[in-house]
Amino acid sequence: MKKNLVRNVSVHIDDGADLNALADMISDLHADIIERRLKNSGLSPKQQAEVIDRIIENLKSREQNGLIK
Repeated sequence: MKKNLVRNVSVHIDDGADLNALADMISDLHADIIERRLKNSGLSPKQQAEVIDRIIENLKSREQNGLIK
C-alpha cells in the first residue's frame, strides 16, 4: 500500500513575520526531506552525491537575481 503523499503545503504568516527566518526554516525542511529520501533510496554514496550535484545544478539554472524561480 502506498503512503499518503503531501502535495501542497500552505504557510500562513502574519505581517510582522521575519521572512528570512521563515526561509531558513523552509530550507532546513527541504534539506531534511532530501537527506531522508537519500538514506532510504538504497543508492550508493557515489550515486547519492550525483543526485545532490544534479539538484544543485537544477537550482542554479533556475536562479535569477539571487532568487530561485
